[in-house]
Amino acid sequence: MEWKSKIKDKCCADELEEIIIDYIKAGFRSNDEILIECEQYIKDFYRNECDNITKDDLLKIIDTFRKEFQNTCNQKNFLKLELVFNSLKKHGIVALHYAGYTQSDGFEDCNEVAAWLDKKGEKIVGCCFYTKQDLEHILHEESTLLYFSFGNYFEKSTAEEVGQIIVDELKAIGFCVQWDGTAETKIAIKNFKWDKYYTDGE
Repeated sequence: MEWKSKIKDKCCADELEEIIIDYIKAGFRSNDEILIECEQYIKDFYRNECDNITKDDLLKIIDTFRKEFQNTCNQKNFLKLELVFNSLKKHGIVALHYAGYTQSDGFEDCNEVAAWLDKKGEKIVGCCFYTKQDLEHILHEESTLLYFSFGNYFEKSTAEEVGQIIVDELKAIGFCVQWDGTAETKIAIKNFKWDKYYTDGE
């Protein structure tokens, strides 16, 4: 692509392309938010490329990829998952989409929310989330399983009890679930097709 010729480091260009496409396919970030992520990535890992590609260049690239790679279906699977997460919150389970890149990032995000809700006096028993890394396995067609990490808080329930609530809610809405019943094993939706797309105002 023409824009890649402006970047001297081929690895930088290839990585930026993958980052942008992944964010668009995931469906959680606006063009401006993706721009910020790209600028930070270049600054952190390829500082010598900062002057080679402008903000306008990046926005044009993002817009081009948006038209090519954004999901265009009806978000059926994501909306079902959103209903499950809303139900989990009623059980006192912090449920976050796209929480951090790694599992430890996701737990940190959930812990912050749980601490805030606990201070407000709300009953919190556990957490459930999938990470950017979990979703990338789906987006890159490396797996058809969407994995969820989970845990318990404040010894109000065991991790296994929290896991069972999550599994029951996923099955109730029609997902096919894989889990061995232990706290050490992630819960997974089988044969999951990602269909979320970004809409203005999110």
